[in-house]
Amino acid sequence: MKKISIIYKLILCLSIFESFLINESSAFLPEINEPNQQELESTAIQIGKTAIQLIQFGQNEEAIQLLRLAVKLNPKEIDLWSSLAEAQIRSNKNFEALSSLNQAIKLTPNKEILYLRKASIYMNLNNPDKAKIYIKKALSINKKNEKAYFQLGNTEIMLNNYNSALIAFQKASKINSNFWQAINNEGLVLYELNNFKKAISKFRSALKISNDAEPMLALAIVLYSLDNKSSEWLNLAKNSLKANPRYVSKEYQTQQLWGKKLQKSGQLLFKKTEMKKVVKEAKEKSQ
Repeated sequence: MKKISIIYKLILCLSIFESFLINESSAFLPEINEPNQQELESTAIQIGKTAIQLIQFGQNEEAIQLLRLAVKLNPKEIDLWSSLAEAQIRSNKNFEALSSLNQAIKLTPNKEILYLRKASIYMNLNNPDKAKIYIKKALSINKKNEKAYFQLGNTEIMLNNYNSALIAFQKASKINSNFWQAINNEGLVLYELNNFKKAISKFRSALKISNDAEPMLALAIVLYSLDNKSSEWLNLAKNSLKANPRYVSKEYQTQQLWGKKLQKSGQLLFKKTEMKKVVKEAKEKSQ
């Protein structure tokens, strides 16, 4: 991390010096050969690599500053615009990120990941209709992109189009049988459609691939709703909240696109005497 900081400071010093050279009268300075375009482009790429490391360490504002300099030096490099958009998204600068992605799309209009990133931003802005436009654009480029179908399913959930959401998630899991998030979301939709047995099957399938807290808790809730005398739901619920205490919050469940029926059933489970201690600890940890 110390090395990154040093590089960052050096680049800032160079940019300040560059500004000084431009603004000061050349009569007081020795003649300096201007760098050629190839050197500028190479420097921009190196700056971009440093910025990516800063993003990985969560220093997004610093990365944005470097990447703004990099795209000025090399405005035709798509990866620099894409990295700038990523840093801006992480800094909640959504509209600036959209502008950066538009620049990247101008350079490479047939790269579906760029449209999916735009769709993600519009989903974060609670505009699923706009998000769908860009997801469908991505799918027009690549009909076998499972992540695009997954995002499409999520937008359909936001629009309460559960049958359409189910179809999208099924397409995603058909393309990639190990895509447990899509399989899990099939379960979320099936529960809202009152198909409890199939929902259980999907949550169990997701758990076989990844022992994640979400399908674990969702399965616990469905099992409890159908047969609260069984002990399986209790162990699943306890383990899920220990793995991810945030799921104790209805707000967090909503962010994860849980439907109203599953949330309501979950609240009943949390009120059980056997769950009180675990729920209390989860609330303390998630604050």
